[in-house]
Amino acid sequence: MNYTIDDKVIILVGENKGKRGRVVSVNAGASYPIYVKVYGSVVRYVWYKETEIRPVSVVIPEKSTDSVNHPGHYTWLPNGLEVIDFTEHMNFNRGNAVKYLARAGRKSKATELEDLKKARWYIDREISRMENTK
Repeated sequence: MNYTIDDKVIILVGENKGKRGRVVSVNAGASYPIYVKVYGSVVRYVWYKETEIRPVSVVIPEKSTDSVNHPGHYTWLPNGLEVIDFTEHMNFNRGNAVKYLARAGRKSKATELEDLKKARWYIDREISRMENTK
């Protein structure tokens, strides 16, 4: 597999196993040729071998049947991108608002309106939080 800068990957080994990242450098011929920016609670940069990572689009099919780790209502975005890939970079209220917006009507048509109301609740809560901190 030839990786290029900005490829989205999932780490398969070590303390970052299961986390997502983005290739920031490729050093052909080195023992650890792929430099990855790992996303998580603490963003860090780590070198990996090609066998220690997988492209996101290969690991997660567009319509996932794994309802725990990669539920279909969060994996419908192009190229294997999951909602968590960008919500984990937001605060709690904003991330939850995006989560409910993204899954509205995809988890269940019966709960679509409820999901939109939950998104609005988190947005209102974030607005209130910001107004109270001024």
